[in-house]
Amino acid sequence: MARGGDRGLIEGALETVTHGLGYARELLRGNRVAGDFSWVRSGSRPIVLVHGFLGTRGTMMPLARRFQSDGQAVFTYHHGTFQLGSLTASAETLARHITSITDSLEVDQVDIVGFSMGGLVALHALKFTPAGRAIRRMVMLGAPLRGTWLSLAGVATVGLVSPSVWQVLPQSRFLRDLLDTPAPAGVRLRQIHAAHDAFCPDPGRIPGVAPEDYFVLPGGHSSLVIAQPFYAKTREFLIEGQTDDERPRR
Repeated sequence: MARGGDRGLIEGALETVTHGLGYARELLRGNRVAGDFSWVRSGSRPIVLVHGFLGTRGTMMPLARRFQSDGQAVFTYHHGTFQLGSLTASAETLARHITSITDSLEVDQVDIVGFSMGGLVALHALKFTPAGRAIRRMVMLGAPLRGTWLSLAGVATVGLVSPSVWQVLPQSRFLRDLLDTPAPAGVRLRQIHAAHDAFCPDPGRIPGVAPEDYFVLPGGHSSLVIAQPFYAKTREFLIEGQTDDERPRR
């Protein structure tokens, strides 16, 4: 019979596999996802979800459904072909989407959730585009903020057509500039990582993230957008400080 510790490891591994399968199902949805991403309630702050490398809008559906069930307005977009293009270009595209939201809905700010490489895109938009002034809070889920050596596999396979895999190499110029540049005053950042993430290992807390906004939770890479504990830490951060009228209805 397995000991308690062994049983816990086995259960954790099985849960991580289950999350991976769930993520794969959402990935296959592609970018033509069903669902209403419109403005659902006046007074609430829009949330923009940014997918990661080799991802699609479908991979953000678990988060979108949870936010929508909590009464939040959610927007998600296709950022290039599987996020293979330059992260700088993707950030500029994201900035245009943010400006479109604030102009059309007549709101001052949005909140951003960036998953994996999408966290880098979101952080670049915050720090290097005018749309950064329209971002109130940002959650980075499993973002490779100091790079990942697994990007070498990307360089070997799609490096000729994908600038992004070079930008995520540890110590790349893109990452150095991203971390060295401070975020606009007044913006709060939260890092959430998975303890058993083989794709984007925990990089440690980066400058600009307060100790109380840095979390490492049990799970793998896919768990970040599938598992409830990761959503709970994201949700509490984004609704914190809202007025009673702005808080999501449960």
